[in-house]
Amino acid sequence: MFYIRTLLLAAITTLGLTGCNWQGSSTTQKVANLDHLAIGYQKSSLSAITLKSDPTLLKKHFPHTHIEWKEFPAGPQLLEALAVGSVDFGLVGNTPPLFAQAGNKKLLYVAYEHYYPKSLGLLVHQDSSIQDLQQLKGKRIALQRGSSAHDLLDQVLRRANLTWQDIKPIWLAPADARAAFEQKSIDAWMIWEPFQSVALQDGKARVLTDAQTFAPSYSFVMAHPEFIQQHPQAAEQYIAAANDAAKWVVKHHHKAVQLYSQAIGVPIDLADIVVKKREQPTLLYPINHDVLRAQQQIADRFSAEKLIPQNIKVAEFVSSATP
Repeated sequence: MFYIRTLLLAAITTLGLTGCNWQGSSTTQKVANLDHLAIGYQKSSLSAITLKSDPTLLKKHFPHTHIEWKEFPAGPQLLEALAVGSVDFGLVGNTPPLFAQAGNKKLLYVAYEHYYPKSLGLLVHQDSSIQDLQQLKGKRIALQRGSSAHDLLDQVLRRANLTWQDIKPIWLAPADARAAFEQKSIDAWMIWEPFQSVALQDGKARVLTDAQTFAPSYSFVMAHPEFIQQHPQAAEQYIAAANDAAKWVVKHHHKAVQLYSQAIGVPIDLADIVVKKREQPTLLYPINHDVLRAQQQIADRFSAEKLIPQNIKVAEFVSSATP
């Protein structure tokens, strides 16, 4: 922990991100000594896919840097790679950092974005007898362990006065869960976009509940502490580029839909549905106290329910928090 805190002090002192304008800028200072940047991404990250598909957006901020893109099926896998230094930055949901921190992984929160509540939901089969949350008792529910789906399902169970012992959680990555759902070997599936809309497109699934009536959620740009220590301006550069991409998506909606359709291999109309399930634009912001408080509340709940092995303090792993 002392090692992490030492890096944090160096990062916070040098980085000074809190007062930065991250709305997208072409005037940010160039990172002259950064030769290589490895970025982890998921199919749910339209901004990352936009940056990957149009290198000019990122090259404006990293003109002399070789960019390496690495795709991951979900946040936990991305943070595993980040913790060992094979990824420098990556966007994940609210829950993966908590599991990683509880596992003593090396990581830093760098920025956040608002998570659109309809982008995560609990699916059941169209002909399922399950009509309300209480009927989840005894059911086989697939989800990615340690993902944002983990948190939402925990909230769903609490609302239904159920516990994890009342259901049969099936820990599956999205692709495997989709196959299990299609084969009806599971009763329900907690999943995010674009996998949710893909499952709904043929009319064989319906949304039992989504995140709309639960606590607001966030996604986070995470970084490796040693990378931030060595390249303190890189976070500002990357976030400015991501916000440029987010604004480009809004300004060029039809092009963005075509790009997303090609990148993830879904029809245009389906890609359009997914793209519209986002804030317009979906911007990154500096970590603030409200966001920290929300993350800490999840961490405390998970610790109390023994979903993570130890108590954690989220603020100890934040590179720059608003005073």
